[in-house]
Amino acid sequence: MGDRLYEQDLQRISLLRLFDDDFLAIVFENNKEGTELLLNIIFDRNDMNVIKVVKQREIKGVEGHSVRLDISAEDSSHRIYDIEIQRQDRGNLPLRSRYYSSMIDTTLLKRNEDYDRLVPTYVIFFTKNDIFGDGKPLRHYVTKEIESNDLLGDERHIMFVNGENKDEETALGKLVHDFKCNSADNMYYDVLANRVRYFKEEGGVRQMCKVLEDMRNEAAAKAAKESAILTLIEAYREFNVAESDIKEKIMKKFDISEAKAKEYMLGRSA
Repeated sequence: MGDRLYEQDLQRISLLRLFDDDFLAIVFENNKEGTELLLNIIFDRNDMNVIKVVKQREIKGVEGHSVRLDISAEDSSHRIYDIEIQRQDRGNLPLRSRYYSSMIDTTLLKRNEDYDRLVPTYVIFFTKNDIFGDGKPLRHYVTKEIESNDLLGDERHIMFVNGENKDEETALGKLVHDFKCNSADNMYYDVLANRVRYFKEEGGVRQMCKVLEDMRNEAAAKAAKESAILTLIEAYREFNVAESDIKEKIMKKFDISEAKAKEYMLGRSA
């Protein structure tokens, strides 16, 4: 890596916050203490016992859209937590949370296992903006019967943490503040600050530079693949190949799902 690019990477690293999903994933990977802190604050507890934390876990859809979870955690009771960053007001977040929850469920049962073995799941979105517009710091949704308000008992939870919460008198407000900080020195929680400092100022800097390099390479490879797919679609159409045949050909050649192939056929990147 050239000196100029290295300096650019250092500058970029200095600006990263926990509200950047790739940085969040690195800071929380295998970070049980930090994840316990986060969950204790969100659930107003002090006894969370996290046994596993992994970053950017991908769940592939059999026929359709795959998902990549920012942070996936499991506690000692085997409850599953998916922690996501949402920086932009797009993509219909309630429906996205439903899809994420359903995809997580597909990984929880082996063939012929009883549904009783399904564990409680929590999809938790940290949203940069107040997407509901009412200032509530936290929203927690479960499935209830409309008339009686009785719980269905499906153990599926969807939660939204409001990134515009500025009440730093509360633990949750302090946590949101820390998610917005690009300097460890300004963070409230030492568990998070020490981890952020490590990747920005200490031994983890080279690891961060490698991550940025990998991201550049991944983006270049994705752009090249998309260009090749669109060019091939255009060539097939010039030879009047049937649309259904084009779709099958690009699915096979580029190992993509039917849903992604359809997006490319419409002239959009998948």
